[in-house]
Amino acid sequence: MSEKDPPPYDGPRLRFWREQSELAETFLTTLNHIEKFGSSVLGIQGTSSNRYSFTVGVFDTCCKPELITVGLTEKTAHIALNTAVKLLRSGVDLTQGKYRDIVGEVECKFAPVDQKWFHHAMGRADWYYGGEQVPVLQLIYPDLENRFQDEEGFQEYFRQPMLMSGIVEGEREHDFWAFNDPASSISRWKFPDDPHTHSYLSKTVHEKEEPVTYVSHDAEDGAWQFLGDKMSDGGGPVVSCLHHPIDDDPSLEELADLPRGWYATRESPGAPWERFEHSPAEDGPDSDV
Repeated sequence: MSEKDPPPYDGPRLRFWREQSELAETFLTTLNHIEKFGSSVLGIQGTSSNRYSFTVGVFDTCCKPELITVGLTEKTAHIALNTAVKLLRSGVDLTQGKYRDIVGEVECKFAPVDQKWFHHAMGRADWYYGGEQVPVLQLIYPDLENRFQDEEGFQEYFRQPMLMSGIVEGEREHDFWAFNDPASSISRWKFPDDPHTHSYLSKTVHEKEEPVTYVSHDAEDGAWQFLGDKMSDGGGPVVSCLHHPIDDDPSLEELADLPRGWYATRESPGAPWERFEHSPAEDGPDSDV
C-alpha cells in the first residue's frame, strides 16, 4: 500500500480520533491496529483469575460485537479473540452452538455481556466509542476435559466470572468488578497471598470500633492477624478474607512484604510502622487469636 492509498479500514470515528492532537502512544497504537486489521486486542495483566483481554474496533468496522475473555494468558487470548473475530466477519453467529479451533483443543462458547461490564472493564473500548452502548460477547472456555462450569465435574481452576445479565453473581464476579475498581485493594493487590486468604481480626477491628495498630504474619501457617490497641482483649478472633481489612485501611498495603514470623506496630493510623521479628516461642500477642 502506498502512502496515498487509504487504510484498509477507515471511518468517521477513526478520523475523529486521528484529529485529536494529544493522544498517548498506547491509544495511537490501538488506532493503528484498527486501521490496519479492523480491530485491536488489549490484554490486562492480573492474577490468573482476573487477567483478561478484549477487542476494540470490531463493532465500528463490521457492526459485529466486541469480544472479551477472562483468565486466559495474553498470548492465548490474543489468538483466540482474533480467530473469533474472523468468524464474526465471515457471518458466523457465535451465540449459536460451540466452537473448536479457537482455544486449544477444547470447545468454547459465547454469551452476550451486560453493558455494565463493558463500561466498567473495557476502558479502551468505552473510550473509543465515547461511552455509547456497544454489543459485547464473552468467550467462555471449559476445563481440559471440555466441561463447562455449570457441568458436573468441572475443574474449579478454570472458573471464570460470568459477565451476562441476570446471573447470580458470586466471588469471581465480585472480584473481577473489584479488580477494575480503583477504590478496591484488589485492583492493586500487592500481598503474596490470595485476597480471599483467611485472616483474623479482633472484634473491635472487625466492627470498626478501633483502627489496626498491630499486624502479625505468623511463621507456622502464614496466617495474618489484624488487631487494635486492645489486642485480643478486643474480642475475637473474627475470620475475614484478607482483602477486607485492606479495603477498610489502604495504609495496611505497606505491610504486603512483611515476612512470615514478623509483626508490625504503629502508634496510630498515619504513624510509621515498626517491624519486629517474633521470638522462636512467640506466634503473636495471644495464642487464641
